[in-house]
Amino acid sequence: MKILLLDAANQNTLAIVRHMGRAGHEIHLVGYQHRSLAFYSKYVFKKYIFPDPRKDAETYINSILDLLSKESFGMIMPVGFKSYQICSKNRDAIRKYTRLIITSDENISLAVSKQRTYDCASQIGIPVPATYRVKDAEEIKDLPLTYPVVIKSPFESGKNVVEYANSLEEVVIKFQRMCKSENLSAPDNPLLQEYVVGDGYGFFAIYKEGKCMRYFMHHRIREYPVTGGASVCAESFNDDELKSIGMKLLDNLKWEGVAMVEFKKDNLDGKYKLMEINPKLWGSLELAITSGINFPELLVEASEGSLELKESLYSKATFQWLLNGELFHFLEKPRSFFRILGSLFISKKDFRWGDIKPNLFQVANIFVHYKKKFSSR
Repeated sequence: MKILLLDAANQNTLAIVRHMGRAGHEIHLVGYQHRSLAFYSKYVFKKYIFPDPRKDAETYINSILDLLSKESFGMIMPVGFKSYQICSKNRDAIRKYTRLIITSDENISLAVSKQRTYDCASQIGIPVPATYRVKDAEEIKDLPLTYPVVIKSPFESGKNVVEYANSLEEVVIKFQRMCKSENLSAPDNPLLQEYVVGDGYGFFAIYKEGKCMRYFMHHRIREYPVTGGASVCAESFNDDELKSIGMKLLDNLKWEGVAMVEFKKDNLDGKYKLMEINPKLWGSLELAITSGINFPELLVEASEGSLELKESLYSKATFQWLLNGELFHFLEKPRSFFRILGSLFISKKDFRWGDIKPNLFQVANIFVHYKKKFSSR
């Protein structure tokens, strides 16, 4: 199939390009800068540079629609958060030219709002961390906080906007700083949330007309940043309780297409606590593909109308994202060296000798990453 794939800079886009390209699909890839990770893959048939959707959404969607009107694609597949948001809002216009499997704009809007997500989950009996909203910093002193406290943006923005505080004074300072840096104000101030001590887990699924067609679960072994972030090492996992609450939430929303529901398992009471709904293809996608649940290929089947309900059978696997993942984790937490080393002997990895250019780009990007990190301090 001839596929228009978006978001060339994303790590999971590279996984899609490699797996779909090897399967014989013709991949046309859109990015907003020439030096984008997935552009370097040998499996890319044609590249396009469009405006950054985070800065100019209107020109971005107009560029996509213009391309779709001139070339025939079997389907369009967004990958990044902003692209999903834009494609969902404009799905009727896109579907005049090609197929698009995506959930409703209402569902994406709910997932964007962390408070709405928590409210929705609580209403159907899914545990969430204790979360507080305040009108201003003065109200913080009256809250029954336990430390550390998580301070997070009330909206998903495609980046990790989160702080941690160990005292009331620190909470107030970081709350005010986030309000300023992210331009937040009442009623959309940062959320204050209890810090759940425990491992991270994910429930992943593809839905058709509100019904779960296939699912996958994973357990996060290591993350970057180490305080909580994207998986840099994860393993496939299966648990009936996690499956039950993940499906319960997405069933309730009558989901369409793919989604990830992220949880932490609280060490205090053993319950899975909802962290967020990721209404798109996720960063650890390659673990699912490696384990036997190929979500991009399932999206192709859904677009063709051939996706059928089947048992979700997948193998036990561990996956490491090395150069822009495990390495960063190690440099931030050197005592993890031997655990990382141990995983190397049993894991699948995102390094491909047969498609080496993207990995060489990752090596170069290590220096760019740390230059940006230290210049922002």
